[in-house]
Amino acid sequence: MLPPFDPGKKAAEGAAEELRGPILAFIVGRRRTSVDILNQFACGVSRKAVQAAIRDLVAAGELVYAHEHGRTFLEPSFDRAVRVARRIVLAPPGRAVSPESDEVLIQILPGASFGAGRHPTTRLALAAIEAVLSLPGSPPVAGGAVLDIGTGTGVLAIAAVKLGLSRGVGLDVDPCAVAEARENVRLNGLEGRIEIADRPVTEVNRRFALVSANLRLPTLVRLAATIEALTESGAGVVVSGIRTEECGELLSAYRPGFECVWRAEEFEWAGVALRKR
Repeated sequence: MLPPFDPGKKAAEGAAEELRGPILAFIVGRRRTSVDILNQFACGVSRKAVQAAIRDLVAAGELVYAHEHGRTFLEPSFDRAVRVARRIVLAPPGRAVSPESDEVLIQILPGASFGAGRHPTTRLALAAIEAVLSLPGSPPVAGGAVLDIGTGTGVLAIAAVKLGLSRGVGLDVDPCAVAEARENVRLNGLEGRIEIADRPVTEVNRRFALVSANLRLPTLVRLAATIEALTESGAGVVVSGIRTEECGELLSAYRPGFECVWRAEEFEWAGVALRKR
């Protein structure tokens, strides 16, 4: 015997299906809690429809639950292509992805090194690179180079070069990170344009159009004078890995040589783009 027709259930299922796209767009670029999603969408549709849409997206592998500091979040699954900024799309190798004409596709191996896009600080740093290279009077792109300090997977250097800089250097003292970053550079066809090295930043003796560093506050403060010496006039500096309440101390360390031109937050994390005066 067929189950009795339930128009309310059918309406909820239809609403849940229509909500999937908007929920994904709402989550792209930052983590959200279930409460955040309910507060955003449970106006005009039932809470059951929103909850059903969340369940469907998790079951389909579009979203995953993440846990940090005793809190549970929903975020995009990085087992597929994920947009992390207006133009930047991250994808694991081997996935068939057709980026739009103005999009930058970066293939990143799921490895042990930090910087695969799953952590908010990586996404903030990528968005900051895109933002600072898009500003009027942005760092010179033609012939310009990027230095990524503590490169991890190499994703920030790869993004900067794919967004227009001519070449890059990624530094890391972790042998595992160096090996993975070199492989990611190869996957993205940039072997001749990005050097991955295990030497310390104190051994670098040239200037760059862009310097990126996704590191914790004490290290970023300690590097302020070094980064100023390594940047050209008008160059951009992208820093991430700082807590929102640490932004004031970070900006103080980089004054008066730099001005803040972009800032964003994702929960308790912040990313900042600076420009050399």
